[in-house]
Amino acid sequence: MFQRILKRTAHFGLGRDRQWKEEPVEAFADRWRSFDRHPWKHPWLTRSNLQSMREFSRIIRAKAAEAAGRAGERKLSIGFVGNTANNLYMRAVPLRRRGLDIEVVLHPADLYVMSNPAWEEYDGELRESPADIRELCRHGVPLPEVDSIWRGEIPGRTPSYDEVARFMTRDEYVLFGIYGCYFETFERLSAKDVLLTAQSAYLAMLSRRPYLATQIGGDIWYDCSRDDVHGYIQRCAFHAANAFLVTNPWSYAHARRYHMSHFINLPLMMDQTVYTPGRSEFREAWREQAGGDFFVLHTARLDDIYKGSMIGLRGFMEFARQHPGARLVVLGWGVDKDKHLAELKKMGIGDRLLLLPLAGKRRLIRYLQAADCLIDQFILGYYGATGLEAMACGLPVIMRLEHEQYDAMCETGAPPVLNAATSDAVTRHLLDLSAHPEHRQVLANAHRAWFEANHGDERWATEYKNLLTATAAGYRFDFSESPLRRPLSSAERQYHAEQLASAPAFPNYR
Repeated sequence: MFQRILKRTAHFGLGRDRQWKEEPVEAFADRWRSFDRHPWKHPWLTRSNLQSMREFSRIIRAKAAEAAGRAGERKLSIGFVGNTANNLYMRAVPLRRRGLDIEVVLHPADLYVMSNPAWEEYDGELRESPADIRELCRHGVPLPEVDSIWRGEIPGRTPSYDEVARFMTRDEYVLFGIYGCYFETFERLSAKDVLLTAQSAYLAMLSRRPYLATQIGGDIWYDCSRDDVHGYIQRCAFHAANAFLVTNPWSYAHARRYHMSHFINLPLMMDQTVYTPGRSEFREAWREQAGGDFFVLHTARLDDIYKGSMIGLRGFMEFARQHPGARLVVLGWGVDKDKHLAELKKMGIGDRLLLLPLAGKRRLIRYLQAADCLIDQFILGYYGATGLEAMACGLPVIMRLEHEQYDAMCETGAPPVLNAATSDAVTRHLLDLSAHPEHRQVLANAHRAWFEANHGDERWATEYKNLLTATAAGYRFDFSESPLRRPLSSAERQYHAEQLASAPAFPNYR
């Protein structure tokens, strides 16, 4: 049965030249199939390999442009499916401005406010209100209306095979029948010419439409590591995409672990007319509330395991002792919020702290425009939307960065962030920024220029359009020359074995 399903997945995304395969098993198991606690340390992520992937990706994108040109101009109906943290909606906005017809299809079970496009357009904050989008509506929170957004309903039962036969073979229904509850979403997506998916790639796969895939984080890192039915369907779905769009280096580490080769670099694109430098009224409001002359902003969730939040906060504590005008502006959210806020107050700098509620993105932009710098994360070594939003607004960023990896992967080299892996380094950067306002402005300009070249929509919108158009036209990318097709080295095999042996108890991701 497994081999019949695997053969069929080659049809889902029109992909070919894959090296991916699954070993046949008797049954799914509640265990890890593979694991990687720190993919940024994967032995394949060398400068040479990442440079090779950058060049190979350019070749694939050039082929996409040729195929799109042959397909001619026609209005495509496009679905972006799976929108955790508005990862796809951020790309849809600048593409819509260029005339693309894109509907953002939300996962029926994802009701978190940050997964709803209204959050990206909201110029407000949440204080005591719940973060469930339906509860927010019932509480009268004035979220804005956003066009071309759709979410299906989930029936209170598993549909029969006859109800989903259009989307699943009988063999697939035996394995994936529990996902049949999303048949309304399959129906909606099946009317599209092409899809881009993240988070829930199986929704795209089972709709039987050609599609591209990208990652948000846990979907490719953790979900695909599972040996149960969810891990299997996610691996199948990511594999079946016509191409997997890479936005940070560790995606290649996962490609090696899952034996996939259809990955290409295409950065997370953001609207450079929305995220812009400026000065907002919040700076004066903060000064009136707490005094001070140097405002350090922290917008990422407070989380020690994934963000290393306390490294940045301790760095600020020492900076504040030496710079009386220092103020820390924190958005109060995350699993370690209460612990960290209590420690800050215990260290005697409670009067230097401005605690803000969770804020919609339009409000967040004005916070970014009011601050002097941003402290981000200090564990993964990779930036996400938090860092990009700050760079786009011309705000210097302090974070831990895998500089060599990004220098090899990005179009214009690594971003000009202030690299820090320790609290002492954070303190040094803060002291330097506060003491040299002219240098701070130079850094701000460099951050904005780098963002435009590496993540701005003026640079990347056409690349997205070409890949979507080529995929809709049935063009099959040739990955036979991808550097990812090279056999695993002994160092990689040993690394994979060691990581699996030290994995946390299933199904915990920490």
